[in-house]
Amino acid sequence: MIRGVEVEGFTRHPSRWKLWVVVAGGILSTLIKIYDFPPYMGYVDADALWHAMSIPLTYLWWSFVRDDSQFGTTTLTKKAK
Repeated sequence: MIRGVEVEGFTRHPSRWKLWVVVAGGILSTLIKIYDFPPYMGYVDADALWHAMSIPLTYLWWSFVRDDSQFGTTTLTKKAK
């Protein structure tokens, strides 16, 4: 306890891997957007790749938000009992 506040530290959140994938993917997609490159073989350029990466990252982010709210609710209901 620090000044009357309980510090839990790191939790074993079941979906923490999703958060790490979103963070790493966001960094990678930002780097791709910053270091723009011309179309590869006339098909895929940096902007197209950035847009393509944003779709699964968005899905993973909202999946993590849903899992986090369920985890938090479950944790609070267990503490209330």
